[in-house]
Amino acid sequence: AQPAYLWVWLHQYALDYFIEENYFLPMENSYDLKEEKESGKSSLNVTIANDNLCIFDFDRKHKCNFLKKDRNIGLQKSVDHVLFERRTENWRLHLIEMKSSVGFKTWLLGIKPKVRTGYLNSLAIAEFLGIKITDVIAYTTYENEKFNKAESKANPRAIIPQLGLPARNPVEDEWDKNQMFLDLGEEIKIPHKKIQMIKNRETGVLEGTLKIE
Repeated sequence: AQPAYLWVWLHQYALDYFIEENYFLPMENSYDLKEEKESGKSSLNVTIANDNLCIFDFDRKHKCNFLKKDRNIGLQKSVDHVLFERRTENWRLHLIEMKSSVGFKTWLLGIKPKVRTGYLNSLAIAEFLGIKITDVIAYTTYENEKFNKAESKANPRAIIPQLGLPARNPVEDEWDKNQMFLDLGEEIKIPHKKIQMIKNRETGVLEGTLKIE
């Protein structure tokens, strides 16, 4: 395990010499993470017991500019927020994407590519911080689920895999089983947690909570 004093030193050194100012929020054990687009506003209160590093609004932050800009590959959009959590013997990565609703198009063309890009960029950041990520969890906040399960059976395009990868049904194999498969040249499986939000009738903002223990 990495001694606490060592990671604190590496973190501070990276902040002083490598990382843009205010790229991370000051470390807290509670954060109000927000999505503030006019098309749909969300507010997620996150509590986390362990030492951590939080990147707020990661999708709008500078990332690895050498990644391809081809929209079909989907490497220019990332998850909304990222948390690096220091556990006893490892670091866990939390990738949070905020949506108003989730359906086939949102899942396949929005959420999964953003999680993949968030994961890859976070691994690069971790190298600068001198920390090693050993596991990762993805989260999606949403109000409405709009999967039409019959559509996946009627529309084979929904489950056409990349060459050499197994066919996956987005609902039956991923959403319903609280997991996600990412194509990184080879396929990896990560846990996925759904966070259903409730709309505040006065503000119109979707609100929810996440407790990381």
